[in-house]
This record gives sequence, C-alpha cells and structure tokens, in this order.
Amino acid sequence: MNSYNKIYLEKIAKEKGFVRDNLEKVMRLSEILQYFNQNEFLHDSLVLKGGTAINLTVFQMPRLSVDIDLDFAKNCSREEMIKARKNINDEILAYMSNEGYVLKPGSKSPHTLDSWVFGYINAGGNPDNIKIEINYSDRCHVLPMEERTISIDFLGDIRVCALAPMELFASKLNALISRAAVRDIYDVYGMIQANLFETMEERALLRKILVFYLAVGSSCKAEEVTLDIKNIKHIEKLSFSQVRAHLLPVLSRKEKFDFNALKEQVLSFLGSFLSFTEGERKFIEHFNQREYRPDILFNESSIVERITSHPMALWKCRPKEMK
Repeated sequence: MNSYNKIYLEKIAKEKGFVRDNLEKVMRLSEILQYFNQNEFLHDSLVLKGGTAINLTVFQMPRLSVDIDLDFAKNCSREEMIKARKNINDEILAYMSNEGYVLKPGSKSPHTLDSWVFGYINAGGNPDNIKIEINYSDRCHVLPMEERTISIDFLGDIRVCALAPMELFASKLNALISRAAVRDIYDVYGMIQANLFETMEERALLRKILVFYLAVGSSCKAEEVTLDIKNIKHIEKLSFSQVRAHLLPVLSRKEKFDFNALKEQVLSFLGSFLSFTEGERKFIEHFNQREYRPDILFNESSIVERITSHPMALWKCRPKEMK
C-alpha cells in the first residue's frame, strides 16, 4: 500500500477545498482502479459504472467518490461467468490483502453480486473503509464500453474501462427515480449544466436506455414495471439536512450552490424528459407480460444484439412456473 502523507494530503485538501480523509479515499480508489486496468484479466472482465465513473471520467471531480461500482463486462454464459467470478475474486482479494486492506464482516456475496468492505487506517490514524461492488447479472450493456482517462492533476492520468457516458447517466437517472438520493440529483444536475446529450437524437436514446434500466434494473417483478413515475415526490421532498449529511462531505468547500434551485432545475428537466413514446410504452407492456422484446425499444441492430441475452431481463421474463 502506498504511504499517504498527512501533510501532503492536508495541502491538497486545503487547495481543493475537500475533506482530507475523503480526499485520501479517492486517491486510494484511483490506485485500486489503476491496478484493475494494469491487470489484463481484470481489465478485460470489469467495467466501471456509477457516480465514481461519472465524477472521475466525465467530469473533473466536482464531488468525491466513496466507492467502486463495477459490472462484469463479458457477455457470456452463466457457467463461464461463474468460472470468471472465482478468478476475479481471487485476484482482487489477494491484491487488497497484499496492499494492507482488511476484509470487513459487512462484506457479502449473494447470488450475482460481490459486495466487499475493506478496512484501512487513514493518514490521520483513524479507521476508514472502501467498498467495492461487482454485479454479474448486468453483464450485457446497451452501448459499447469505453476506455476513458481519469485526468485529475494530483491523481495523474489513469486509464479505466467504463460504461459510455450516455449509459452512465441513464443508469443515474434510473437511480434518481428509484431512490432519490442527494448525490444522484447532484450528478444529474451536473449533466444538465454541462449540456450533455442536447440533440433530439441523443435525448431520445438517453430516454430509451433509461426505460431499459427501469425494466431490468428495478427490484420489482416484470408485471409491476411501470412508466407512470410516482417517485418524483421523493425528489421534491429531499431536504437540506440530507444534503448536509450525504452531499456536503464530498463537495469542495469552495462550491456554492442553492439546493432548492438545483432541485427545481432537475425536476423541470424530468418533467419534459419523462414524456415516453408509444414504442417505449409498448416495450414495457410486453415486459409486463413477461415478453422481453428489445427490438421494440431500439432500432439499432447492434444494440439489440448486445442486450438480447441480458440475464436480468431473461430472468424477470421467465415463465411463472419456473420461479
């Protein structure tokens, strides 16, 4: 494990306006991601997603990331996935142990998810942890994965394999609608402010990918999936106390923003964006009947080919007698 100098960390933290211990965590995350990229097997097997991918590879770290979320990246059979999963486990657990991290009791590996919590003592002498999650059921992706660069001055240039930006934000929109967390609304606000996906074609594809993830990525049964989004009220109810607890600790102290104005802008965007087309609704209607028809949602044959065998879609749409 690299030695993290407290004085150096305090210098960078003061310069950037971040909490020192959270900044150290980002440095550690980046170091781990660099190893994943340099290890040929892990590089070919894993793809970065979520807020960490957004804030390190799309934006220039407007907020700190606190965990590593990954998907298994190979569109393969269940048997091949199980074999690869064991090798991934062996590689990562050995590396983290060699680097001085301790696997904590909160770690678990249910079904097709590895969720590990690794403990360490930070530069301030206090116990802290890093969470790494790998999802093996979301191993088919709508868009091709991309080699992207983390270009943060004090981190150096680090190459990572990540989901395409449009798929990252479609997944983030799904998370915002599903759980309405303050970090999700902040990331979506960043997308709006950066004027990403502004053309009609881009906006249409972004919404289609969102519909796809609303179907396959939610915890509800196939027949319960709906495009009548009712969780917007949860976004409206987000309070500054939640911002203070979950967002401010990962933002620079130099950033000044009006959370109510931010929230109103995101709600305004969602109000127009969540106007679903007949084709999008038809896809969900078929999904409700346990008929997985990605060809109804996407016109591009390359996309349909990539997601035809999506494990979660097929599992949700299995005949009821196969429960």
